[in-house]
Amino acid sequence: MPSVDATLIAEMLDRHAAALALYARQWTAAADDCVQEALVELARQPTAPDNPAAWLYRVVRNRALNALRAERRRTAHEQSAAEVRAARPTPSTDPAAAARLNDALATLEPTAREIVVLRVWGGLAWQEIADLVGGSKSSAQRTYTQALEQLRNHWEPQSC
Repeated sequence: MPSVDATLIAEMLDRHAAALALYARQWTAAADDCVQEALVELARQPTAPDNPAAWLYRVVRNRALNALRAERRRTAHEQSAAEVRAARPTPSTDPAAAARLNDALATLEPTAREIVVLRVWGGLAWQEIADLVGGSKSSAQRTYTQALEQLRNHWEPQSC
C-alpha cells in the first residue's frame, strides 16, 4: 500500500472537499470542520486506504454525526440552563425595588449577605457556598436560614 503524502492529501482536497462538505451538511453546520478533521486524520494514517475517497466519506460522516450529537447535547444543556435561570429570582431592574432590596441586604452581616446572594442569585450549591466562604455546608445552610428570617422581619411591616 502506498503511504499518505502531501500529493494524496492535495488531490483529495481538490477533488472531493466541496462534495464532502455538502455531504456533511446533512447533519451539521460544522461541515467544513468535519472535512478538515478527516483530511488531517488521513494525513496521520501510516498507509493510504485502498480507496481514499470512500474512506474520507466514511470519516466525514462519522465526524458529522458526532458533531450533530454534540450540538443536540449542547442545545439541551443550554435549554435546561435557561429554564433554571428563568425560574431563579433576579435582582429587580426597578430602581425603587432594587434600593429596598439593597437596604434589606445591608441589614445582614457580611457573610450572611454573601451566602444569600450566592444561593438566591448565584444559584450555587451548599458545598460550593461553603467552599467560598470557608465553612461547612451545614453552617452555610444555618446562616442562610437565619438571614432569610432576618430579611423577612425587615421586609414585612411590624405590627404593634
